[in-house]
Amino acid sequence: MKIKLKKILKELNTTGYSKIEKLISEKNVLKIKKILKKHKKNTAKNKKFHGNAHLVFNLNNKDNFFYNIIFYKKILKICSQYFKFGAYKTDKNIFQFDHMHARTLIGKSKSQNLHIDSRLCGVSPPTSIHFFIYLDPASKLNGATTFVKGSQMIKRFPENKDKKKATSVNCNAGDAIVLNSSVWHGSGEKKSPGERTIITLAYTRWFISQQFAIPYSLKNKNKFTKEQKYLLGFYNYPPKNEKQRQTRRGSLPRY
Repeated sequence: MKIKLKKILKELNTTGYSKIEKLISEKNVLKIKKILKKHKKNTAKNKKFHGNAHLVFNLNNKDNFFYNIIFYKKILKICSQYFKFGAYKTDKNIFQFDHMHARTLIGKSKSQNLHIDSRLCGVSPPTSIHFFIYLDPASKLNGATTFVKGSQMIKRFPENKDKKKATSVNCNAGDAIVLNSSVWHGSGEKKSPGERTIITLAYTRWFISQQFAIPYSLKNKNKFTKEQKYLLGFYNYPPKNEKQRQTRRGSLPRY
């Protein structure tokens, strides 16, 4: 599948999101679902947005297969162009991996309120980007993701009255939606009895702290290339003090 990079970037700038069909193959969708099934007992219930949403955090720590998605060239190609806006012209390695989680809705669920994932409304240049990768079909019947077009440029957080402006986006298993993390989004009510699982994959500008200290949790650090280490945040952690290092970026500090 060849991504339409110009179209995706244009939609990210205008509507705030773009749908990518068949980003992940059917084979890999089944493989991911099989891995998640092994970790079903270790899921955390999230009642903040849904009454019975189950989450598996930090997927890269659960199975090395997920690094194939983190380093997926088509995803990184989008990120490199997306983060170029606002970055210093000679700067390299301008973004990093932030987190990768799975969320499964089991049975019927309430709708999810409109919110943003960047913690900064109407921010430009954008600070982060999210990919929602669907492992099951998403439609109005089973709680498809909803968006308010162009809301990534609005300098306030969404309110209940904004729900009427939201547009529902249907997806098939293997499809993905890439979004400016400041765009208002939520999901519709899930009326079907089965499961719906999505993977949330996020990247940020290199100087924004990761949700988890990824480099410190890796057992085999030598298997990654230097470029991959930059992406995982190895060189982006501040030193303990000026005796360790004086520059903003450098080798991973020992604490």
